[in-house]
Amino acid sequence: MTPEKSGHTIWLFELVKIKTQPSTLKSVAETSEPYLPNPRQETTVLRIVRDTKQARKVKEWYDYQCQVCGIRLECAAGAYAEAAHIRPLGTPHNGSDALDNLLCLCPNHHVLFDYGGFAVVDDFTLLGMQGRLHIKPEHKISIANIRYHRVHFFTGI
Repeated sequence: MTPEKSGHTIWLFELVKIKTQPSTLKSVAETSEPYLPNPRQETTVLRIVRDTKQARKVKEWYDYQCQVCGIRLECAAGAYAEAAHIRPLGTPHNGSDALDNLLCLCPNHHVLFDYGGFAVVDDFTLLGMQGRLHIKPEHKISIANIRYHRVHFFTGI
C-alpha cells in the first residue's frame, strides 16, 4: 500500500506464476452419436385474431413508455413496449381488442399486471405498488374493465 501525493491510497500487486501441477480432472469425451434435429409434428391451432393496429396506436400514444414506470426500452429494432389487455381476450373473460381495454406497459409490468401483482383503482392510482397510471387525454380507459381486472386478478400480495 503506497499513499499518493493526492492523498489516495494505491494498492500494488505482483502476479507470480505458480508451478503447474498435473490436473486431477478427468477429460470428457463426446459420444460418437450424430446430432439429430428434433422431431416435428404438424398441428392446428385455433386462436383469437388480434387487431395489431389498436396495439400499435396505444404504444404510439405513449411513445412506447410504460404507463406504470415510464420506462421506454430501446432495442436495435427500435423502441419496445407491450399492449396489455385489461380484461383478457377469450373465454371466460371475453375482453375486447379495443383501445379502452389496452394499456402500454413494459414487459415486467405487463407480467405483473397479468398475474395480479398490481391492479388499478377507479381513480387510476395503483393497488399493490406505489404510483398512479399515466394516462393521455385521448386514452379513454374503461372503468368496467379496470374493475373486472381488479376483482378477477389482483392477488393483494
